[in-house]
Amino acid sequence: MIQEKLIGENKENNVEGKIEFSGSYKILTHCPYCGGNIVKRGIRKKKFEEIQVYYCKICNKKLTPLITKHKTYPLKIIMDALTNYNRLNTLEQSAEKTAEKYGIKITPPIILKWLKEYEQYIPFLRMREFAAKKYEKKDIIEESKLFHQQIYNFKYHRAKLDLILNEEFRHYRFKPLQEFLELVTAECPNQIFQNSNKRASEYKNIFNLDQVKVTPKNNAAVKTANFVTQAISNNKLRHQVLQDFMLSNDSVTVAVETPLLMNSDDIRHYRHELNYDVPIELKDGEYITGHADLIQVRNGTIYPMDYKPSAEKENPIAQLTIYALALSRLTGIRLYHMKCAWFDENNYFEFFPLHVVYKLKKKKWADKKQKKLSVE
Repeated sequence: MIQEKLIGENKENNVEGKIEFSGSYKILTHCPYCGGNIVKRGIRKKKFEEIQVYYCKICNKKLTPLITKHKTYPLKIIMDALTNYNRLNTLEQSAEKTAEKYGIKITPPIILKWLKEYEQYIPFLRMREFAAKKYEKKDIIEESKLFHQQIYNFKYHRAKLDLILNEEFRHYRFKPLQEFLELVTAECPNQIFQNSNKRASEYKNIFNLDQVKVTPKNNAAVKTANFVTQAISNNKLRHQVLQDFMLSNDSVTVAVETPLLMNSDDIRHYRHELNYDVPIELKDGEYITGHADLIQVRNGTIYPMDYKPSAEKENPIAQLTIYALALSRLTGIRLYHMKCAWFDENNYFEFFPLHVVYKLKKKKWADKKQKKLSVE
C-alpha cells in the first residue's frame, strides 16, 4: 500500500489522500514489441501508484503495461470517472464520487480532459444528452442480484435500449426484447434457476456445424476489452468490470448477465413447428438455464455474447446457440434476427444461430435443379 501526500495536476488543487494501487494492472507475459520472454525487473513509483517494470531478454527493452505510459492517474480511476459521467452525473458530481471512492481529489476539468482523450471507448457520450432529457440518473439502469446457485448481477440499460429502438425504424421490431428485460427483475423464475442441473455451458459439440460459418471480425468489443482488462489484475473480476464498463459506456450493450431458460415445450416447438435440428433431450419439467454475459443491439440484429478469455481456443457455439434459442422463445423474436458472438481482448468471432439449427435440404435443391435442366 502506498500512503503518501498526493499533489494534483494543478498547483492550486493541494491534493491529499491515500490510495492502494500496487500491482493493479494485468500481468505482462510476453514482450508487446517482439513477443519474447520477459522477466520482472523492479518497481517504478509514480505519483499515485506503483508499476511493475519488466525486461525483455530478446530486444533488451524495459517495459511497463502500455496503458500506464504518460498517465498520472491509474486507469481504474479514469474508467470509474468516465462511467460516473455516463451514468448522468454532472462533471462536478462525477469528480466528487470518484474522489470519495479513491481518496484523491479529482476536478471537473480533469474529467473533461479524460472524456475527450478516451472518447473512442465511450460512444454512449453522443447518446447521453438525449438520455438525460428523458430519464433520471437513478432510472437509466435497472440492477438486481439474482441468486441462481451463485450470485449474478443482472443489469439492464433502460435508456440506451429505448434510444436504440427509436433512433432506427428497423430496430423497433425488437420492442419485445425491451418488454422482456423490463420484467426480468420482477418475474424471473428464480426457483427454476436455483434447482436446474442442466446448464447451457455444459453442452458442447451437440450440433451439426456443416453449414455454419464462424466469422472473425475486428469488432469494437475487442478494443474495449483490451482497454479495460489492462486495469484488472484479478482475473475473477474481469467479467464484471468489463460488463459494467461496456453497459455504461458503449452504444450497443443493453443488458449483462441476462437469465435465459428453455424447457421441453420449447424443444418440441423448434423440432415440430419450425423443423429445426435441435438434438437436446429434456423431460417434462426439466429446464436448460444460463446467463448471457452481454446482449447487444446493433445493425438491425440482436447479439447474445460471451466474453471468453483465450477466445481463439474456445468453441462455445452450442452454448451461445442455446442462448439464442431461449431468447427467441422468451421474446417471440425470430432467430433470423439474431447473431451470436464471443470475444476477448484480441479476438472476436460471430455466427448465425439459424445456420446451426436450420439445415438447407441440399438433396431437394439438387433434384429441382436436375429437373429444370432435363426440361430445358
